[in-house]
Amino acid sequence: MHFLTLAAVKISRTPEDKELDNQIAEALKELEIQKQIETKNFMLDLAIGRCQNLQSSFSRAVNDGISELMYPYCASLEDPEYLEFDNRTERLREEYEAAVDCIRLPQGTIVEQYGDPLWGRFVVRDGKVFQRDAGPLHHEKRTKKAKRMVALPNYPRKKLYKSFEEYAEERCGFSFDEKHQGYGYYYNPNAMWDWYSIGGRWPELFLVKDTCTEYSIGERSWYNSDKKTEAPEGYMWVCAARKKDIAWKTMQEWINQKATEYFHKLEQMFLAGKADPDFHGEVVPAGVLHWGELVYRKNSTLQDFLEEYGISKNWKYPIRPHDIVDVDQWLSRGDSVLDTESGNYTSVDWRSCIDKYIDDMGEDTVLVAVDYHI
Repeated sequence: MHFLTLAAVKISRTPEDKELDNQIAEALKELEIQKQIETKNFMLDLAIGRCQNLQSSFSRAVNDGISELMYPYCASLEDPEYLEFDNRTERLREEYEAAVDCIRLPQGTIVEQYGDPLWGRFVVRDGKVFQRDAGPLHHEKRTKKAKRMVALPNYPRKKLYKSFEEYAEERCGFSFDEKHQGYGYYYNPNAMWDWYSIGGRWPELFLVKDTCTEYSIGERSWYNSDKKTEAPEGYMWVCAARKKDIAWKTMQEWINQKATEYFHKLEQMFLAGKADPDFHGEVVPAGVLHWGELVYRKNSTLQDFLEEYGISKNWKYPIRPHDIVDVDQWLSRGDSVLDTESGNYTSVDWRSCIDKYIDDMGEDTVLVAVDYHI
């Protein structure tokens, strides 16, 4: 799943590097010319996105700052400083001592039904072997192949493998760790992502004046690469900027204005009983569907709609991040905190947490929209 995290980085004034700016601009021109020829080249799209994201010294500093912030939370991290060992030896030994349904193949080899080479294509049922997903109906069936096999229910694993070590290494794929004297693997207990992108699905999170010089447009996701969100006159949408440059009030007013216009459009379609020709959805008795999601509900009010798709008047900062990350912490919606007086854990008021977090940061702090997957 993809989530939006609000990243806060401290970036000092970045000196201009005109030579590097020009090199990236030239590379971008060449890629765009090549794109006119190879219109469906996905790798070209990625390269263009990277170049666009690194066109200024500020955006390059943002890129480096986010890389440093996100590093400790990588799921595939190999840095020993952040890793812990998950010792599976005891569990593996319990499995080795247990019995499992096995199948004797026609040539005489005995294998586990969910191991190599069957991997569950043939299973034991009522003392017989059945082939799964067989025939046009994809049912379990006593096919000719299945009848040539012999079911061995509750067969001791000890008879299958010469030793516990063979089971752990060859059947389960674990290596023996000398340091911990056991079988297992290293993992990052703080892992939050296996892939991320600056901007990504949220390349237009912050509104800044079009005279702003310190911002980043990030890299757009493939599915919104051609999407361009309208901005009020004199402003532009970006995915990274300093707190002091973000037009929070204008953002809130503009988002609610557009949400109000969208509500009335949906309401008119519902009352008319049919969707507009360019609308990717349909009118149903319960309301209006858009891409399969019920976005307008029968008898809903504008206030109801704004609470769900607009920005509440109670919000100080008009953004909806799932997480917050900075040099000290990673906070997520749904986290709980310890009440030192009662000793109980209570859920975080996420909206208040966001507002207070941004309130407490310095005006020069850079806020970045990061699209991450886990």
